[in-house]
Amino acid sequence: MNREVKANYLKIGILGGTFDPIHNGHLMIAEAALKEYALSKVIFIPTGISYMKKNVTDSYFRYEMTSLAIQNHPEFTISDVEIERKGNTYTCDTIEYFKKKHPDAELYFIIGTDSLFSLEKWRNVEYIFKNCTILCATRTDENTEEQMEQKEQKKAKELYNKFDANINFIHCPTMDISSTEIRSFRKKHPNSSLDSLDLPDCVADYIMRHDLYSAETEQIHNQLKEDIKPKRFRHTMGVVDTAVILAQKWACNVEKARLAALLHDCAKYIDTEQKLALCAKFDVSVSDLEINNPELLHAKAGALLAYENYKIIDTDILSAIYYHTTGKPEMSLLEQIIYVADYIEPGRKHSDKLPEYRELAMLNLNKVTAHILKDNIEYLQKKHTDNITLIDPMTLETYEFYKKYL
Repeated sequence: MNREVKANYLKIGILGGTFDPIHNGHLMIAEAALKEYALSKVIFIPTGISYMKKNVTDSYFRYEMTSLAIQNHPEFTISDVEIERKGNTYTCDTIEYFKKKHPDAELYFIIGTDSLFSLEKWRNVEYIFKNCTILCATRTDENTEEQMEQKEQKKAKELYNKFDANINFIHCPTMDISSTEIRSFRKKHPNSSLDSLDLPDCVADYIMRHDLYSAETEQIHNQLKEDIKPKRFRHTMGVVDTAVILAQKWACNVEKARLAALLHDCAKYIDTEQKLALCAKFDVSVSDLEINNPELLHAKAGALLAYENYKIIDTDILSAIYYHTTGKPEMSLLEQIIYVADYIEPGRKHSDKLPEYRELAMLNLNKVTAHILKDNIEYLQKKHTDNITLIDPMTLETYEFYKKYL
């Protein structure tokens, strides 16, 4: 069923999936397709809202894990086309998107055996068959290989006869791993290493850093997505990454750093009345400056919200959230890490000094804290036309303590 393809055509492989998480089996299939069919590249496409699967991990994490997994493969790229698409994800729409984007390219859609037997139930499957070649990666073992191959060939022939479908097979070794098994392992063994699983090291590290696939963390993520906006969620994940790296570097409790970073902005978008009500409920003092500038209250309110709504009772974590905007003199290591991580996380672009500060944070935490405080005060003085009374006194006190490290 091979059709003639012009030699000068760009040959693009498309590998879609939830990638929840991506594992070495996905990479192996992509590599095999790339070589066997001389593809120019393979585009990995994490699904957005899948009509086939429920309770899928947030697309942010799946995209980040996929991006990490392919970073050392020059022929692999990633697209967020399905994540950004509103509503359910359908393959026919994705094929149409890439057909328009690369009108002269030959498209190859990569699937597994399970998908082969359900293909004809897909939405607008005639369009899919008309506009791309299907590459099917088989999953067999020695005992069933011949029997399964016959079934696959038979099904491919049926689809060819019925839809003129061009279906070819990817010949690659079987890898006995699935995303479902990885998630199940994490739920059963939340404190165990992932070294025994067929995951890229960078993906395993990411899963551990964000404590993915644990029931408690999934609950926090789901609630947090309701409390903050998508852009703020991305910032939060950047703070988590940075805080965990700093915690590992400076021998701080990694789990506390992760939770404090995860919830540091949880009250960012609750209204002023709610912030004030939280402070009143827990007898937390509010200054005139904070009343007149309620956006300054989100750190205090965040600590209280983390306690009340997210059930965080660890005072170290709550204090790190409470002081993450102003800092305080003689901060604890955890408080200092959250303060610094919030300023230097990878998504920040507010200062040309950030690359320097990111390096400095791994060398001298006190010094980078002093520099950040100095820059913040200079920014606030400029913003408020040198009216120092509009700067939180705690920020000034904190700088007075740390400026000796400059």
